[in-house]
Amino acid sequence: MRLISFKAFVAGGTLLAAFSSAGAAVAEVVTLVTPLAFGTHVPGLGTPARELAKLLKERSDGTLQLDLKEPGDGTAPYEILDKVSDGKVDAGYATAGYWAAKLPAASLFGGFPFGPNAKEYMDWFNRGHGRALYQEMYDQAKIEVHVIPCAFGGAEAGGWFAKEIGSKDDLDGLRMRIFGLGARVMMRLGVVPVLVPGSQIAKAFEDGEIGAAEAYTPAVDHANGLQDAVKTLYQPGWNQPATVFELLINQDRWAALGPEHQSLIESTCGEMLQRTLAESAVLQAAVLTAFANEDGVEILGFPDDVQAALREAWREITREEGVRDYLFKEVLEDIETFRSGGEAKDEDGKDAEAKTEEPMPPPPPPGDATPVGP
Repeated sequence: MRLISFKAFVAGGTLLAAFSSAGAAVAEVVTLVTPLAFGTHVPGLGTPARELAKLLKERSDGTLQLDLKEPGDGTAPYEILDKVSDGKVDAGYATAGYWAAKLPAASLFGGFPFGPNAKEYMDWFNRGHGRALYQEMYDQAKIEVHVIPCAFGGAEAGGWFAKEIGSKDDLDGLRMRIFGLGARVMMRLGVVPVLVPGSQIAKAFEDGEIGAAEAYTPAVDHANGLQDAVKTLYQPGWNQPATVFELLINQDRWAALGPEHQSLIESTCGEMLQRTLAESAVLQAAVLTAFANEDGVEILGFPDDVQAALREAWREITREEGVRDYLFKEVLEDIETFRSGGEAKDEDGKDAEAKTEEPMPPPPPPGDATPVGP
């Protein structure tokens, strides 16, 4: 953008215009090609990316722009991390649970069962070790990205069920659409995970292919029409009380941005966390109310024995994952210690192992993924 100063003056009754390019400023426009995990039309999951791009463009006077690429427009959601790291794209907008097969601790940063809610995540990022551990996970794996938590997508529903669940025995043999570590937990209660694309869940219920489904947030479930296919919804979502979205930027690209643009991105993502924390809660509450009052959906809580069994299965899995991956154990303990208000101590005053009463990892993606077995 070339800025030219115009000077107009009158001399001898004649209007003269002089153009001076001396000192003309050239403002470089930086464009970051940014593939997305969710389309910008998806409420709460894709819409924040669109708002982020809008704010960055406005606040930089057009000198910093995100060229958002919808899912499948050259990059599949599960390719985002590698493409950003390799410099094939400048940036990416996703949730860390996508990388759990490569980085077991990643699920702990994207939202996991019995884990932090959005406010707890934000506090851990801002006042705890969350940001440092988040970056450390990528650095230790030699993945060349700078990571910034940048939005909350809302809490997921506990699951849609064709029949009411009276006890944990009703889960044995139940065919359920569910992914990742959540699927592993359910498998230990006898559930059979079934692969169903998000857009086909309602039809799978209607065709009798599944008897239950853990899908997305209530707002996205509503957009997919699940309330028309099944009338029993369990809350709250034990599997993912919050969904954290990350902005990934290639490290060399990040360094080249300079402090002004870096600061703008960091501060805008911080604002987006605050904004989406409030907006997502309002959005999901409104949809749940509509489910009950307009769509005839019965919203229930899981029986006590089901909740206890889910927690016990999760504890078993966290022990297994902690043995396999020390960073998973370190991050989980740090989260739980932060949530408990400080470092846990044993009777001798030494640091004790943090409790694992509640956490768990994976965020279900929009595409197909095979559940990880136990």
